[in-house]
Amino acid sequence: MTRILVATDMSEQGDVTLRRAATLAREMKAGLTLLHVMQGGLPDDLHAVFEKTLMTRLEAKAASLRARLQLDVTARIGVGTDWAVILDRIEEEGADLLVMGAHRHPGLIDLFRGTTVERVAKACGIPLLVVRDAGDRPYRSVLVATDFSLAAREAVTAVHWLAPGARIRVLHAFAVPFRQVLRGTARRAVMQGERRRVRDAAETGMATFLGGLEGLVDESDRVLAEDTPSAAIRGQLDRAPADLLAFGTHSRPRLSEALLGSVARGLMSDPPCDVLAVPPSTGITRTLEGGFR
Repeated sequence: MTRILVATDMSEQGDVTLRRAATLAREMKAGLTLLHVMQGGLPDDLHAVFEKTLMTRLEAKAASLRARLQLDVTARIGVGTDWAVILDRIEEEGADLLVMGAHRHPGLIDLFRGTTVERVAKACGIPLLVVRDAGDRPYRSVLVATDFSLAAREAVTAVHWLAPGARIRVLHAFAVPFRQVLRGTARRAVMQGERRRVRDAAETGMATFLGGLEGLVDESDRVLAEDTPSAAIRGQLDRAPADLLAFGTHSRPRLSEALLGSVARGLMSDPPCDVLAVPPSTGITRTLEGGFR
């Protein structure tokens, strides 16, 4: 990793996000860019005053990180629509990781639609870390939710990239087809057989999914759950809390509404812990897998 881009609104939650980004930058010996986005449309004189004031505050935060952690830190002020400026800065800064703060609306997922985090997540071509909790120590326990896709595989390698010392658990949720139909004593054997068939397929899928990455995940940390993905994830986190939840996102055209499914949207709108969303084809797997085989 060469550079982390962290977007901050300079609020209390923004400071939490900065601490996590700085911790990662120190661990990974990466450069850190602090970005604050101003809305455009102000009169020129007011714009100049506001920009100078905000830059002074942001540069003070950057100077503090340089002094305390000996980091390569750059402060940037962007002007315009926040999500669009953030996406543009990813490319301009050559960032490998984007870090943003969570803005929680428990139980009100619809309020997440159209927020800066969701808009960025839909189009972000690099891993996006959404920070909920304050933390100055490395991640120690990570849950990766998988649908056996390429993006989910990228999430496993991204987690190892970000937290090489962490325990990684991999969770796959599966469902038994026609479960509501297969009822009654006469159909019990059919139901049991169908459950075995689906679970066997899930076990085979897990082995194939982790092919070449087996050294990252102990056998006891490969979890199969007969449940909906959302319920399985939250149930697993209730039983064994994690510092970080990771999952893959699926590529679609830029800003497609289809990118974030209902499960990802729910987890990012009301995150149970820090969340890492990883798009496919980030290059992480190609870079790291050679050392795993």
